[in-house]
Amino acid sequence: MVEKQSLRHWRSPRLLRFAGAVLLGALVSVTWPSAAVQLGDGTIAFNSPPRLDSFITFDERAQDRNTTYYVTVRLLPEAGEPLQTLSVSLIEGRFNRLNYRTEQISVYGGQPRDRSTAYPVETADYDANSQTLTIRLAQPAEPGQTLTFELELVRNPRFGGVYLYDVVAAPAGENPRFQRIGTGRIHIYDRPRRVFP
Repeated sequence: MVEKQSLRHWRSPRLLRFAGAVLLGALVSVTWPSAAVQLGDGTIAFNSPPRLDSFITFDERAQDRNTTYYVTVRLLPEAGEPLQTLSVSLIEGRFNRLNYRTEQISVYGGQPRDRSTAYPVETADYDANSQTLTIRLAQPAEPGQTLTFELELVRNPRFGGVYLYDVVAAPAGENPRFQRIGTGRIHIYDRPRRVFP
């Protein structure tokens, strides 16, 4: 009699629902390997896009020559795909034309003043019409790393002000999709005016 009551107890709907919830929670808590997302049109996207950590320059005066902008990007461990391409577009600011020294652009692991592994650049192309610089790495950077893209310019803008840059990234592959990873902000200061006696 006790055995029959025990069996009925374990078959009760309330207990079965409880056991199912416990099992589902255990399955959800398991960490599955991340994979890239393949969209319906065949393009490949990051499972989790990179993050823009910083967009800075140490050359902040208008018309400074031979300036460098540092774009630091963090690749999340769960990205699912390595990063191969980064694009930077000026979207706001009084800058008629950007002059990048595309042949001098470099990419490395770490922060601007704490470099590690160098990543050779396969191509660096600038489209003057859209004011977009696109950098493609010779070897993709694996998830879980921090990269800095060192952009060399001929000079800073002529006018002081705030300059905004849209930053997008794409994974490796034949048909990658660019995903927005943040907005860079550079503050350029006017040079002090000379006062003649």
